[in-house]
Amino acid sequence: MSIDIYKLSETNEIECKEASGGLPKDLWETYSAFANSNGGIILLGIKEKNGNFSVQGLDNIDKIKKDLWDNLNNPKKVSANIISDENVSVKEYNEKFILEIVVPRADRRQKPVYIGENPYSDNKHGGTFRRNHSGDYKCTKNEIDRMIADSLDKSQDGMILEGFTIDDLDIETISNYRNRLGTLKPSHPWIGLDLKTFLYRLGAYGKDRVKGIEGVTAAGLLMFGQEREILEEFPKYFLDYREKFTENRWDYRTNSSEGTWSGNIYDFYFKIINRITDNLNVPFKLINGIRQEDTRVHDAIREAVANAIIHADYSLERGIVIERQNTYFKFSNPGSLRISIEEAMNGGISDPRNVNIFKMFNLIGVGERAGSGLENIGKAWKEQEWETPNLNETYNPDRVELILSTNSLLPKESVDFIKNMLGDEYNNLDKDEKMALVTAHHEGSINNRRLQTLVDNNSLYSNKILSSLVKMGYLDTKGKARGTKYILSNKFDNEFFNDKNNNGNNIKEKIDKNNKNLDLSNSDEIKIIEFIEINGYITNAMARENFGFGSTKVKNLFNKLIKTKKINKEGSGPQTRYVLNEK
Repeated sequence: MSIDIYKLSETNEIECKEASGGLPKDLWETYSAFANSNGGIILLGIKEKNGNFSVQGLDNIDKIKKDLWDNLNNPKKVSANIISDENVSVKEYNEKFILEIVVPRADRRQKPVYIGENPYSDNKHGGTFRRNHSGDYKCTKNEIDRMIADSLDKSQDGMILEGFTIDDLDIETISNYRNRLGTLKPSHPWIGLDLKTFLYRLGAYGKDRVKGIEGVTAAGLLMFGQEREILEEFPKYFLDYREKFTENRWDYRTNSSEGTWSGNIYDFYFKIINRITDNLNVPFKLINGIRQEDTRVHDAIREAVANAIIHADYSLERGIVIERQNTYFKFSNPGSLRISIEEAMNGGISDPRNVNIFKMFNLIGVGERAGSGLENIGKAWKEQEWETPNLNETYNPDRVELILSTNSLLPKESVDFIKNMLGDEYNNLDKDEKMALVTAHHEGSINNRRLQTLVDNNSLYSNKILSSLVKMGYLDTKGKARGTKYILSNKFDNEFFNDKNNNGNNIKEKIDKNNKNLDLSNSDEIKIIEFIEINGYITNAMARENFGFGSTKVKNLFNKLIKTKKINKEGSGPQTRYVLNEK
């Protein structure tokens, strides 16, 4: 791996540590956090301060490696070693050596990955951690409980519910399901079974032969129950479908608590599925001369609805929310992913949280097998040349969100805007740099994770692309460290390009107007002022990189220009930048 220190920044998936005194104590918090989230890379031997990075190197790299492996294989230090030899490597940068540790996402059966011998430990450097935009954070008891529940091979929806009977189920829903199965598979042997046996075969009714108990399962209640009874077992249960095409708050909305229908997940699916797939703006196909109204896009949307229902953790808050607007569909459900985002999007791995619910839907033709659902959604969207599906996972509370945009992958208006603004400079960019700028314009911003999805590459590569565009002055950063978003810079303001194409005359006029007392004999001050005129602002790092100034010289120049009221300081820490004083 070639490391460009000036293009490095910490993200959700990259963490730098100086490690001058040996293996850092807080490395294990990041190890736990990466393992319990979506994986990441730890770089030892790199110092970070206020968003600036410097390679310190490691003098005792062999000892650090030995200490790393000793601790990884010590069950009293960490609960699981999920790293192999290929995940640890030495990298060289300017004759200095750093250690790269690639931490994969832990398999759900290994979670929680925790420090010490107690996942619930409240010790500062012990217990269970996860990763979010703010960095590593200590997991709540509820988060740990959910990870432990997900680590079991027994399906969560197979639990027999104490105190519930078949009388608590909605007979009309069951009859509807049985009729649908009979229409789809008229010779299926379960159709003629008595009610209790039918539900047992489906997994809606269970028997614990060890304890000698039987009754309605969680799957049976969620699939066939009434909303009031479902809430008794799952108090945070909620299903919500919304449509918005006009300026109204919602043009149509239905939810499980409105009291006009059962409120269970089976009726929810069939209540909304025709609405959400109606009037899709996709061309029909002719097969054997017959017009086919149903397309792969219709299938993809049905699959997305089914995924949200099948993979939801109904014990968590906020429920399932499905939304349709003019240019996108949004599917959001409680619970974390049981496989990585990459595995989910690539397909081939099936690991549903609710096996019995999955089985019941699959029997009536709803839901893909073998984990191909999201893969097929991606293919359908690629076929239409729409933006790549955007799958996100957030924690505390655990939630998965899938956004399916029906905008062109590279919207013409955004491509035209970037081309017109950059002129010949546009042709000097590679395809991934163009993708980043076009997306930033079209979506308002872009981050590392979004670019990874669009260009199908890793976090370090996306980091390099985004940082390069910042250095070229095309993107500005918004937010701090791991929560950083990138927005188009003011280079894309018409005023700048008028200045640029006017041979510098406007720039000179502005310098003369705003800086009458500027020391024209100091060419370094002139460089700073001209840079700000062109780019809108300058940072300490920009001054060092563009003009070769040392840190002390940059500090002195900025202080003098502030004192003489030529520039103003904005922000603090890594977000500090300097702009012209327009007064």
